[in-house]
Amino acid sequence: MPRAVKEIVVHVDGASRGNPGPSGIGVVIQDGNGHVRGEIGEYIGHATNNVAEYKALLKALEAAKVMGAEAVEVRSDSDLLVRQLTGAYKVKSPDLAPLHQEAKRRLAAFPKWSARHLGREANAAADALANQAIDRAIPDSTMEFSVLVEQDHRKFVARVPALPGVEVRADTRSAALEQVRSAIVKAVTRLREQGHPVPREDRVRIRVSAHRVE
Repeated sequence: MPRAVKEIVVHVDGASRGNPGPSGIGVVIQDGNGHVRGEIGEYIGHATNNVAEYKALLKALEAAKVMGAEAVEVRSDSDLLVRQLTGAYKVKSPDLAPLHQEAKRRLAAFPKWSARHLGREANAAADALANQAIDRAIPDSTMEFSVLVEQDHRKFVARVPALPGVEVRADTRSAALEQVRSAIVKAVTRLREQGHPVPREDRVRIRVSAHRVE
């Protein structure tokens, strides 16, 4: 029987294309010395990003329990997830409430646990597992990228914020958009061939009126 790992660190992430849309979960399990003890990448069907984050957490806690962990540290790039686990935020979503309750129940089974927020770069491995799970389940899924188009002197410059380095210049706006589409295809193909996750975008909606921005 494998020796129990007393201290476990779980990196968790959820990906949703469309939010809600096709979703996957990613989990990287490490021991207290930072050695990877397991990885999980699963497609979970149609869900929101937050639901996927919670389902990744539940899967990670299940694995940690099987491994005999007595102390678990949850690491996630979801500020919402971490703050809800620690009690800083209340859970208002009816979709998240039962998942949150189950997560707290499972966490209570460990003598010691903590939750820590990470930047996306530090959680890239879990993100890659989640996105790869979607790719395997829906290889022809659609992705969308925001494109910023600006006029620079007599040229139109198109940039893609989510893909640093993707920038084209053309004589017309339509030509810039067509060329940047080709550049996006090449960039995403290169990332997938190298086994890297394709960056996902977060969007923030604001209200703009004649006299106020909020």
